Amino acid sequence: MNLTDYPLKHSIILLFSLLILLLIEGNAFTDNLYPLIERMDQSDLLFKQISDDISSFYRNSEQNKDLRPLQIYRISLKKDSTIFEIAARFNLPYETITTLNHISKPVFLSSGTELLIPNTPGIFIPSIPVSDIEYMIKSWRNTTDSIELKINNGISSTFYFLAGEKFHKVERSFFLGLMFRFPLPTGIISSHFGERVNPITGSSHFHNGIDVAAPLGTEVMAARSGTVQFVGFNDICGNFISILHENSYETVYCHLKKVFVQLNQQVQSGMIIGTVGNTGMSTGPHLHFEIRSLGEPKDPSLMISGKIE
Repeated sequence: MNLTDYPLKHSIILLFSLLILLLIEGNAFTDNLYPLIERMDQSDLLFKQISDDISSFYRNSEQNKDLRPLQIYRISLKKDSTIFEIAARFNLPYETITTLNHISKPVFLSSGTELLIPNTPGIFIPSIPVSDIEYMIKSWRNTTDSIELKINNGISSTFYFLAGEKFHKVERSFFLGLMFRFPLPTGIISSHFGERVNPITGSSHFHNGIDVAAPLGTEVMAARSGTVQFVGFNDICGNFISILHENSYETVYCHLKKVFVQLNQQVQSGMIIGTVGNTGMSTGPHLHFEIRSLGEPKDPSLMISGKIE
């Protein structure tokens, strides 16, 4: 072997060793970046500190006094839990913890799950949203007067923090799964929910849903996850689908040209279940869409996330 090979090989080995060391130290730095709360009770000094800070925020914000600086802690769950139980333990709104940890819906948190916990109630708005709820949160809030901070929560995100903010009613409904998605890629509402004159009979009656005009064959999507409870045809609805959802909600899709699902089939939100048609009592291609709660019709325009026209 040529002796001139040794310096090069030695340098490569040394460089590789340094890289491994940096990676190890980097992980250690991440682990120590946020103080770890070992126990979620007053016997833990960090838990006591964060509890005092949160209580101080509620007290001082009412009296317009100076607030304590924002501090982030971390916890590792010792047992299975829910986001609502964790929020209650820290006396924080659940939206404070979910927005900081990129949690987009109520989820079951298993033992060993790590979460970041702030010492101040509020909303964390990511500079780059990664879920529908984050896009919604960012779309209508002004971050001019917010605190900007970089947080490493597994994704390493830049957030804008608005102290004391909570979910709007629509955000809360969307997070809790009470909202529905628009059932078409695009469309114009040609008839709204409520009293109207029937375009075929000319008589006044109550319209139980909304009619969405769209080109023949437009894909129809499930407005929410659920189970197909009816697939059929009648003279009024034409080809129709009914899907049963959690919390006794039901969605109905009428006047379809084609149906792509079967009875008792499980569907996911956004799954294509059929196409827009002109079957049944219809004056042109459109989707008649209903949302029912315990059998009672609800105004879909108040329960659909996103913009509808």
